Amino acid sequence: MTARPVLHTSPGSHHARRVALLIHELGLDVELRPMDVRPKGMGGDNDTPEFLRLNPYGKAPVLQDGELVLTESNAIMAYLAERHGFNPLWPADLTERAQILKWQFLQAAHLSAAADGLLYENLMKPMLGQRPDEAAVASLTQAFHRCAGVIDVALSQSDYLAAGRVTCADLSVVTALMYARAAQIPVGEHPPLAAWAARMQDRPSWRGTEPPPMRP
Repeated sequence: MTARPVLHTSPGSHHARRVALLIHELGLDVELRPMDVRPKGMGGDNDTPEFLRLNPYGKAPVLQDGELVLTESNAIMAYLAERHGFNPLWPADLTERAQILKWQFLQAAHLSAAADGLLYENLMKPMLGQRPDEAAVASLTQAFHRCAGVIDVALSQSDYLAAGRVTCADLSVVTALMYARAAQIPVGEHPPLAAWAARMQDRPSWRGTEPPPMRP
């Protein structure tokens, strides 16, 4: 019997959650191994020599499938989806896959950078007794609005980002907004984006991958 792929995951990570969403949506047979992920030097599972051999950056998720070790959430999604066989989330049509990849690159390069930065400034710093950097918050908020405006245009023409249906593009982008309220990300100022996010977060896969509450 072939061993199941193993996903080293952190339930509270939006990067790990997009892979968990895919697994839930497709009903994939993947073993999930939750990790205690902490900043470097604070004793997390991600700072052990064993894990750092898998991912020198010390971040989750990491997929092991036989001899394959794969990092980066969007790459893991593509691998697992195609391993399962082309499907509506990751279709055989080359043009549709290219459109999905476009949104995944936008998420990784722009949306997550702004969202993660605002989470750090508006939530993590106060938890550490520090004041947010007002200039950084303003710059990150502007970067979010620019990215959200691009998404709004697409969602004003279709209910979903690519191919007229839910795809890996939607799973990747919506998870970047996972902590929008805590990070004070102004999603509500973008009605198409906000309505789409509400639809995505009403799916069984979203409810089925809800992480435990964040604790100070």
